Amino acid sequence: MNKLRCRRGSGPVNKFMKNRLPIAFLIILFLLWSSVPLLAATINVPADFKTVQEAVNAASANDTIVVGEGTYRENIVVPKPLVIRSSKGPAHSVIHAFKIMAPVITIAADGVTVEGLSFTGSDVSGITLSRVKNSSIINNEATGNWIGITLRRSDGNRISDNTANLNKSYGIYMEYSNNNTVERNTANRNDDKGIFVSYSNGNTIKENTLNLNAWEGMLLWVSNNNTITDNRTLRNTFGMIISESSDNALSGNTSFPNIFLILPILLIYIGIISYLVQKNVLRFIYR
Repeated sequence: MNKLRCRRGSGPVNKFMKNRLPIAFLIILFLLWSSVPLLAATINVPADFKTVQEAVNAASANDTIVVGEGTYRENIVVPKPLVIRSSKGPAHSVIHAFKIMAPVITIAADGVTVEGLSFTGSDVSGITLSRVKNSSIINNEATGNWIGITLRRSDGNRISDNTANLNKSYGIYMEYSNNNTVERNTANRNDDKGIFVSYSNGNTIKENTLNLNAWEGMLLWVSNNNTITDNRTLRNTFGMIISESSDNALSGNTSFPNIFLILPILLIYIGIISYLVQKNVLRFIYR
């Protein structure tokens, strides 16, 4: 009988394995590479792109956009998680609304950070958060708008250390927005209210300065289970009003409405008028 001899590695099974091993190796390498997060890039405006919106469009998720000195006339929409910050602070990087009937910047994605910029010139809002979560608005100026900062149906965000002065309506407005932290903001000299909280629950509002607004320093309307602590509402027509709301925790707030200043002056004026009337009446009787 003749014995069949096969050299090692010459059979069909071995040839199949030899052809498939490089492919399997490449698949493993791809899976390992795809599991490693890419490093976030830094994009500079105007060095890399002339406008902030162009930089937003070109950026990948979690990139950082640094806005240099200057005034940029545009309306920005942010549809992805990014960090957008100024190079030198809000006094040096100003975003002025190109279309006044749109917010200067609209945050339309979760996990966005906007820091150290100035937003002005909108008859809608300087900064708008719309249906977003876990975003941070820090150390910005939102002045000269209809509303400084607006939250609509946005939960779990941080609004801190911003200035929202001299707006035509409210400094900060929250509507159907829950579990946000609003802290250490300044909302002074607005033509209506400093902070207006409407149909919003479970928020923490603390250490804000809300002075010299035309009407209320702060108004809570149909808003429950909020924590309101250590806010200053001085020299507004009304310091703080809570209406149609329940189970809000208030502590350490300071309020001094304008009525406390007007009332003594009014009483003095009434006293002078009363004195003059009595004096003339007595003179008429005893002449």
